[in-house]
Amino acid sequence: MIIDLYCIPMFALCSLVCKEKNIPYEVIPGTSLIPTDPKAEALFEQASSIETFNFNAFVAPIVAEKVFKPRRGLQPDEERVSELLGMLQSKMDAYDLILSKQKYLAGDSATLADLSHLPYGAAFCGAGFAEVIESRPNLARWWKDISNRPAWLAVKDGA
Repeated sequence: MIIDLYCIPMFALCSLVCKEKNIPYEVIPGTSLIPTDPKAEALFEQASSIETFNFNAFVAPIVAEKVFKPRRGLQPDEERVSELLGMLQSKMDAYDLILSKQKYLAGDSATLADLSHLPYGAAFCGAGFAEVIESRPNLARWWKDISNRPAWLAVKDGA
């Protein structure tokens, strides 16, 4: 199968690799990072879209400006960062509302849709924007939960 991997969201790429290589989605027996039940899978796909269009679309460019540009000796575009932060606020309010009704984005079990927030989310918080997450109680609870998972803690400094 030929696919343009530069335009595919991270969760979709992970799902594709798992399916192609026949890797089980169960990291912990009885717990699937990519649900197979039709309703749970639909909620997972919805949560994955939320990550792509309401988190990553804003956080990734902020991280590019505040983390990656300085590493290359370039100055961040502070006006762009402010604009993106302004747009991100209402998205984070929506996350907080969703997470007030359920433990994770796709329901009461963590999925790849939750975990795909970790790399850019950690860089975003590390760049001085943790307050955006921590100021919202349900979002803060969720972030603390996913960012303190043993598997993430084992690899985060290399992410």
